[in-house]
Amino acid sequence: MNTNLIDNYVSEIGRHLPQKTRSDIEAEIRSILQDMLDERTQKTGKPVDEEMTLEVLKAYGAPEKVAAAYQGERYLIGPRLYPTFMLVLRIVLVVVGMLAAIGLGIALSHTPNPQNAIETVLTAIGNFLASILTALGNLVLIFAIIEWALFRTGARVNFKGMPQDKEWDPRSLLKTSPSNLVKMGETIAEIVGACVAIIIFNFYPQIIGFGIFSNGNWYVGAGNAISIHVLSPAFFHFVPYLTMVWVLIILLDIILLHMGHWNVLTRIFSIALKIVPIVIAAAMLGAPSLLAITTASLTPAMGSAEAAHTLVTMLNLFVRIALWLGIFGSIVEIIRAISRLATNEIFPQFVGKS
Repeated sequence: MNTNLIDNYVSEIGRHLPQKTRSDIEAEIRSILQDMLDERTQKTGKPVDEEMTLEVLKAYGAPEKVAAAYQGERYLIGPRLYPTFMLVLRIVLVVVGMLAAIGLGIALSHTPNPQNAIETVLTAIGNFLASILTALGNLVLIFAIIEWALFRTGARVNFKGMPQDKEWDPRSLLKTSPSNLVKMGETIAEIVGACVAIIIFNFYPQIIGFGIFSNGNWYVGAGNAISIHVLSPAFFHFVPYLTMVWVLIILLDIILLHMGHWNVLTRIFSIALKIVPIVIAAAMLGAPSLLAITTASLTPAMGSAEAAHTLVTMLNLFVRIALWLGIFGSIVEIIRAISRLATNEIFPQFVGKS
């Protein structure tokens, strides 16, 4: 238990530290804590136990304050808000980059003259840089206002999830097992994927298609020749519901990244978010064809009605299999989430015991 407490404590500090110095600082803190435990053992004549470890961690200080001491002074945005600011900034930069890439792809697909492609790319780069500067300026302004309103004025913060000037209890580390820690890479990837899905299905659905240029070459996405849309109006009937799920996933992931660990509420909310797609997928299975591709629309491109019919049949079968696999996968994830909830939250006293 002693080792788990120290590991959780050091990991929590490291979550607020820059990547380039994190490992060195974590090693230094581990060494200091071990020295403190050895000193107390010599003074009391007692072996290191959970209570002694908790006393040492409480004396050393709250993880956020310890991390802030290693990072020095900042301006506009203080140490309590700076980690959240950097997290949100990374997410915004990735989303803006994805938007710029999608916009560039659409612009290039509508550029008939290859000589104009360079001009299109340069224009897209200029727009991207302008968007980055605008997003950065707005983000800094928002966080600077929050810093001034909540901290510089001496106000006490009572909003859940925000830093609070109250005594830190190291026993809170006992509630955080390794399986409860948030995996930053996977969570950020999920946020980016949800953002891309929202953008494509709500603003650029025309890129989900294929066709043939006048020169006989095939293309995927927006084009100016024979165009075959992949998704039918029946599919887009479900887009508002899917968008709602994606937005809630993004909000949950941002909260998890800020907290750094799962708790009962986030587990329950995550389970609920996994149930909704099952309902949507089940409704999709009972809806008309989700594909706009038909034998008639595909025959001119393939040159054979029989081949077109075979391909359409296979594609519709693939969609149904994909929906069933999605339902099955969501059910498995729900079972896993319920297991984690029961093991780590409802019966935490059994975690770590052998």
